[in-house]
Amino acid sequence: MGLESLVYATLNPVMTGLLRSPIHGIASRNLCLLTYRGRRSGRTITTPLSFMREGNTVRLLTSQRTRWWLNFRDAPADVELEIARQHFRGRARAITEDGDRYRDGIRRFLTAVPRDAPVYGIQLDKQRRPREESLAKAAGHVVLVEVELLDPPKGAHERES
Repeated sequence: MGLESLVYATLNPVMTGLLRSPIHGIASRNLCLLTYRGRRSGRTITTPLSFMREGNTVRLLTSQRTRWWLNFRDAPADVELEIARQHFRGRARAITEDGDRYRDGIRRFLTAVPRDAPVYGIQLDKQRRPREESLAKAAGHVVLVEVELLDPPKGAHERES
């Protein structure tokens, strides 16, 4: 197991517990829990991720080195998001091809969550917005996942089992 995998294996359960706890507010402003079914294993998997939301669209970023986004590469897939202890059903789609939608999604994400820019090697300008030349280099190693929310949130105590 590589160092990066070891770090995630250690931190993910801690962050999941925190995001589901009464003190979630210290982390839930830009962190959510994404739950999906593994495309090959069929297992239900939950992972904490940075996010940004605009209306019914939630954007997530990841590196192509990770594997979870492959579940949404070939076709949209059903997911559940937990944001600030509210549960949402959605359809997730991975976007890897460079183009207007890809760059705009990454631009919007990193403008909302600028702390993640260094993770993806994207430089910010003085207004903390992604530099266009950095966005051009993102294709090939950054994956944008867009989740379209399907219904109003289910409260933390109304969650379906």
